[in-house]
Amino acid sequence: MTMNETPSPDAGQDPALNQQIILVVDARPLRQFYTSIFLQRLKYQVIMAKTAEDAQLFMGLTVPQAVVADHDLPDMSGLEILKRMRQDHRTRNVPFIVYTANRNPEVRQTCEAAGCAAFLYHPSNLEGLYASIQKATQARPRKFVRLSTALDVVVGDARTTGAARQDLIVAISEQGMFVSTKTPLEYGSILPFTFHLPNAPGWFFRLEGQVLYSHAGADKRKLPGMAVKFLKMSDQEREFLKDFIKQELMEGIAPEAPVER
Repeated sequence: MTMNETPSPDAGQDPALNQQIILVVDARPLRQFYTSIFLQRLKYQVIMAKTAEDAQLFMGLTVPQAVVADHDLPDMSGLEILKRMRQDHRTRNVPFIVYTANRNPEVRQTCEAAGCAAFLYHPSNLEGLYASIQKATQARPRKFVRLSTALDVVVGDARTTGAARQDLIVAISEQGMFVSTKTPLEYGSILPFTFHLPNAPGWFFRLEGQVLYSHAGADKRKLPGMAVKFLKMSDQEREFLKDFIKQELMEGIAPEAPVER
């Protein structure tokens, strides 16, 4: 679970009911695939378009939360899409992020002057893309990537509290996690959480955490469970966790692949 300093009120919101639509416009299939898979793993709903015309047809039906577009498209430039979006009252305020291999400084200057939210270079900047989308679309951008996952976790410690139980971590970040359970602990509770990461065989994380969000009600829009902020973590544990998140997000994605022409 990615935390800012504390979880947002929708920390337990079912992602299937609250997905943001990101329109990815790129004529190069391999690059479009990598970008789309990466964003889908971060629980964005991705719509793909190969041309500016396709992108405009989609925006005529639905307004996305953000547009991520290559500058060099077969029918018109990303800059031209941006200009047309700014002339339409429906899309005037939609963040537009240029994600391109074009390193012409004049192109960057022109796009930034036209109002793009960010100008990023292919390849190898997927993490920067996530940060730019967060900054452009969220009042409180996440500082850390939140990874959806499924990790067994032991809540509590039978040796010290006399009770412990096993639940499931469904989202995790460097700062905290969301534990799915029908019997969440009370807000403010502090206790140990023990879990294992696949990239650290033989290493068990036993981290002290504080419950900063708890939901056990019947509201079907929210997942039953609790958001937990890690209170203490060693440098080695943090590196293991960062590597695990990165490996999971980048599995099968090769951002260093040659640019298709």
